[in-house]
Amino acid sequence: MTAIQKFKEIRQDGNVIDESMTVEEIFSLGSPRIIIEIRWIYQSKLITVFDAFGMLAKVVCGGEFIVVNGHSESGEDRELLVINADGTRRFKLSNIQMINGKSELGEFRWFEAPRVDAINVFGVVFNRASDNSMFQLDVDAKNGNVIGVYSVR
Repeated sequence: MTAIQKFKEIRQDGNVIDESMTVEEIFSLGSPRIIIEIRWIYQSKLITVFDAFGMLAKVVCGGEFIVVNGHSESGEDRELLVINADGTRRFKLSNIQMINGKSELGEFRWFEAPRVDAINVFGVVFNRASDNSMFQLDVDAKNGNVIGVYSVR
């Protein structure tokens, strides 16, 4: 049994996307809206995370962590957070990443299936600021280590 149960995303219009919904059911909610809140149950407690500016979120394989691509409290900066099942922040992934042996500034965009098949690993696309090129990073949610970097075409 995973620690995170009944994961739900709440859209700006109040519609709820449940983890069991099909793509057709999600489309039936109407035109897409930003996700402003996520909720789940951990040890019989309701846990919520709110971002008025919108976020992308997913439960990491293994059910112990949630990764959130959201905003700082001011809403001016994007940040990638890994959150423990109990709702506490585990860490924030830096917007400076090692790409081809060089520290590169960029932003995280969206999630992909990791190319490394392992529990607690997630894939995220990183947009390098210097030339707008994209790289998929496979990240270990336990410690924040990047365990794979792949060019995205």
